[in-house]
Amino acid sequence: MSDDTPLAVAPYPYDDDLIEATRRDGRSRVRVYTLADPIVVLGRGSDPDVELNVDAVRADGVPVYKRRGGGCSVVIDPGNVIVSASEALEGLAGFREAFRRRTEWLIEGLAASGVPGVRWDGISDLVLDDRKISGSCVYRSPGLVFYTATLLVEPNLDLVERYLAHPPREPEYRRGRDHRSFMGRIAIDGLTVEELRRRLVDALTTTEPT
Repeated sequence: MSDDTPLAVAPYPYDDDLIEATRRDGRSRVRVYTLADPIVVLGRGSDPDVELNVDAVRADGVPVYKRRGGGCSVVIDPGNVIVSASEALEGLAGFREAFRRRTEWLIEGLAASGVPGVRWDGISDLVLDDRKISGSCVYRSPGLVFYTATLLVEPNLDLVERYLAHPPREPEYRRGRDHRSFMGRIAIDGLTVEELRRRLVDALTTTEPT
């Protein structure tokens, strides 16, 4: 029997210090990191009853968070690398331009890290060999823009299929594919999660988006 109790959802906590530090001193910051355990993350406007297999999430006791940015729900597990960047930007305009700059910056960083051929498709996906290898979002507030992307290096697709329903919105290139057929991975030629994280730290913390 399904439990009708509302799902417990907390704010996504891992980048708050990055955002607050930039608000204090106006300096851009980049963080490239991994998580030790799987979590489910909702977009700002996500409906868990539509986007999640709620009974499975509850049964496994997996933490559920809501991020500041938009988009549909995702599973983040230890096989993912997360790239987050905060920067000062006056006013509230420039959302799309900031998103473009950071997306191209990440594509260039991946190429410098040994992952060439990545392209941008849909609203916020990075694609390699016609499969999604990253999703991203932007949060804009007065004086600040925050970008975050999750890179699928060695994703646990069993968990993705268990916790996520088929999304209510999808990019054209997905063509109705299920999660396992749609999602790719960056673990090319033995490139591990930790090695890609280390390479991206070197590539992204020494360059600014243009």
